[in-house]
Amino acid sequence: MYHDLANSLDHVTLTYVRGVSPADVVARFGGDIATFAPMSVEKVARTHSWGSEGVTLAAVASLGEWTLIVDNNMVGFYDGMVESLSAGTRVVAHYLQDITGIYYFHWVEDGRTEVGFYGEDGFVIDEQMVMPDQMPATFAPILARSDAQFPGMPEINVGPVFMWAEDLTGITMTPRLLEELTFVGGPISPVRPE
Repeated sequence: MYHDLANSLDHVTLTYVRGVSPADVVARFGGDIATFAPMSVEKVARTHSWGSEGVTLAAVASLGEWTLIVDNNMVGFYDGMVESLSAGTRVVAHYLQDITGIYYFHWVEDGRTEVGFYGEDGFVIDEQMVMPDQMPATFAPILARSDAQFPGMPEINVGPVFMWAEDLTGITMTPRLLEELTFVGGPISPVRPE
C-alpha cells in the first residue's frame, strides 16, 4: 500500500492542518477557494512547479477535524508558513521526491517544530541534528512503531512517513482514500510570512 501511495505522491507535499477550515487554509496559502474547482491529486502531482516560472497548484479536502492540502511546490515547508499556520493547532507535513531522494517531514505544534526530518540531515529538533535514540518522549513511540514495521529501512518515503502522519493525525492515508476524497483545487500564490 505505502509503495503505491508514495509513487502517486511523488513531487507533492501533503499538509494536514487540524481545526482550520479548507477556505482558511487556502487563504493562508495565498489562494481563493471561491476560484477553486474539482481537482484530483493526480493533476496536482502532474503539474510540476519549478521556482517562480511554474504555477503552484493546491488541492484541498476536509477530513473530519483536519484539512488536507496537497501542493506541488513544497509550500508546506516554506520558512515561517507552517509555523504561522499552526498557531493554536497542529500541522503535519511531508514531501517526497523519489528521483533525487529528497524526503521531508515535520510536525509543528502552535508555531514550534516538534520534530523534523530532512533527507540530507536526518532528524532535526530545535535546529539541531539528533539521533533516533534522542527523540522526545512524544515522538519516540511513533518512531518505534515505524521501525518495527519497517526494520532497517533508511528511506522514510515507503512507509514510515505515512505511519508518522497517521500517528499524529489519526488519518490512515491510502490510495483509495485519496481517490474518494472530494478535492477542490486551483492556483495559489504563497507569501512567506515576515
